[in-house]
Amino acid sequence: MSLSSATLPLPEAPSPFQLRLLSMADADELIAMYSDEEVARSLNFEVPVRPETIRKKLAGDLEVMRRGESFRWVLSTREDPSAQGYLTLFNWSVKDRRAEVGYMVARKLWGQGVMKAILPALVRFGFEQMGLHRLEALVSVANPASLRVLARGGFHQEGVLRGYRPSGTGDGFVDMHILSMLQPEWRKAVAK
Repeated sequence: MSLSSATLPLPEAPSPFQLRLLSMADADELIAMYSDEEVARSLNFEVPVRPETIRKKLAGDLEVMRRGESFRWVLSTREDPSAQGYLTLFNWSVKDRRAEVGYMVARKLWGQGVMKAILPALVRFGFEQMGLHRLEALVSVANPASLRVLARGGFHQEGVLRGYRPSGTGDGFVDMHILSMLQPEWRKAVAK
């Protein structure tokens, strides 16, 4: 049996957070998060975000999960089961033993250290459960907070991909930081 969300346990999130597998039942709450203009801009989405765009994205994400090519989770708390974030390990190459980490957190949680707390669980899952050698992250140069989270979480900045993605506003292209963490670096860091 291949690795998939059906065969592996969920990453262990620190209290008070919990993770569950993405489902279309989460669509309305995730649409509300993506529709926040600041959240959409941080992710380089066109503003305003159209609900049908997000529903199509989530349907595609679920299909990629079903094929065992990514893992997608919804962040909530034990006290409030509503979706408060969306986390993923995607662009997974089993052959090359690498994947990309991505995340979105509701704006009401910004600046509270949520991803600082959650990121280690995603990294551990990638290296221990998925057998990755390399974990990558792409972050818009316009999102310094996410860049800090990843750097503090042990990711190393490799460079800037100039003009990497069309801007969400349609008026040009966005430069992206590329960061990575290798499994031997992570093992050494967690052994300390």
